[in-house]
Amino acid sequence: MSGEDQLTPPRPRPRKWLRAAVAVAVAGALGVGGYWVYDRVFEQCADGVREQGPRNECVGVTDGSYVFDASLRDISRQILAENRRVAASGKPWVSVAYLQPMTTGTGDRGRDSIRRELEGAYLAQRELNDPQRGGRGDSPQVKLLLANSGAGSAQWEPLVDQLKEMKDGDQHLVAVAGLGQSRRTTQQAVDALREARIPMMGSTATADAMNRPGQTGFWRVAATNSDQASAAVRHLRTLQNRPGQRPYRVTTIKDRNEQDTYSTSLYRSFSAADARHGLKVTDLGLAYSSADPATANAFSSLADRVCADRPDAVYFAGRGRALRVFIEAMAAAGRRCPITVVTADDVVGVFDMPESYESRQAFRKVWERSRVTVHHTVLAHPDQWTDAYPGSVNPLPQFRDAYRQDIRRLDTELADGQAMMGHDTLLTLGVAIRDGAGRQGNSPVTTGSTRQMLLQISGSKPVYGVSGPIRFDDRGDPVGKPLALVELKPDGSYDFLKVVWP
Repeated sequence: MSGEDQLTPPRPRPRKWLRAAVAVAVAGALGVGGYWVYDRVFEQCADGVREQGPRNECVGVTDGSYVFDASLRDISRQILAENRRVAASGKPWVSVAYLQPMTTGTGDRGRDSIRRELEGAYLAQRELNDPQRGGRGDSPQVKLLLANSGAGSAQWEPLVDQLKEMKDGDQHLVAVAGLGQSRRTTQQAVDALREARIPMMGSTATADAMNRPGQTGFWRVAATNSDQASAAVRHLRTLQNRPGQRPYRVTTIKDRNEQDTYSTSLYRSFSAADARHGLKVTDLGLAYSSADPATANAFSSLADRVCADRPDAVYFAGRGRALRVFIEAMAAAGRRCPITVVTADDVVGVFDMPESYESRQAFRKVWERSRVTVHHTVLAHPDQWTDAYPGSVNPLPQFRDAYRQDIRRLDTELADGQAMMGHDTLLTLGVAIRDGAGRQGNSPVTTGSTRQMLLQISGSKPVYGVSGPIRFDDRGDPVGKPLALVELKPDGSYDFLKVVWP
């Protein structure tokens, strides 16, 4: 059977009455053998992937031979081909599991964001395995495994149990990458993997609470919410300090959903930063709860209050999908007051959802009517390199070329930074893996050696990622990571404004 033959899309959900009837029949007739048939027919999606949870999602770990979502078919095929090449190379190898909710729900990042992140990770895998691409040696080779935690990462527990079984076993699992969004389920997965002493490298999880004082084991290449909020506050402070200009008024909108660690962390970080930097903020008490129904009604009321008070800027401490609802509310007749929204990296959710071309164009017209301008920090942007890498040290052109040639997509897809962050996540783990193998590349690499080498990536020894130099503090958070401030346009494009610093 060819590799393409083994690439199967998620199976349709079996009818429960049929499942129950067959289970009773075969279990009664065949005992243990009946259970095996039931498991193979109904529960096992593929080797290493099983149905889990109330949605019967296919959750587990694959080498790319199983496709969790049709949008991931092409990149899964490429990862599978590289993994098979590694297995046939005869060289020592280890594996890294890239954990994401790949069967997405309404609160997850969209399929395109996850696809781009995996594309970036695949390019890092190729760079690590081919000395001509990266110059970082080639032993041990790196296999990239895809690990689906289900919608909202709700099925994190069976997935983590599976990863723990793979630790230092015949799959040679030495680390976990990705980890998804900042939410309670992600935190639970991180805590469980930390207890199992499996090192992790987060790609886009930014909530500060993911790392607590005195804990190690979770590193991340993404600037934290504290850094993003601090950079936004410094930018807004320069607008308030313009000589000869009228006072520049700033207020906030926050999400009261305590289960969403991204939004709550972002608001707390902004509040701390405005006090630290002396930003004058007018508190209008604008808040909503993404955990409750009738969010659109809440934003309708908030839009009325914003247009009645007319601040110059609103710092939006919430997710992109909620911001979309706010923009729609601001487009209603009688509102449409000019306002600049400043927010953080999850703004990609404004567009990152499945919708038709007609629906996308309709929203574009709504946004244009609203007179809302959106500025936000992004974790990486291809136009930031002149500030991130002054001089000749700049890995971005090679990455951009590889994205065009290997992924065969326009490099405009790099503008949201997702592919860049996926690349740097695996690249940084790869550097630690190679350091653990020693100069000859023949020392055994384990979860323990990978943890040890990650602790060495500090100010004097950064990793030169495409998102900027990567160095970690004692908690595992990046230090001094540059951020890009961009304007998100109604057509979904990004205009680079400038580099901002925490």
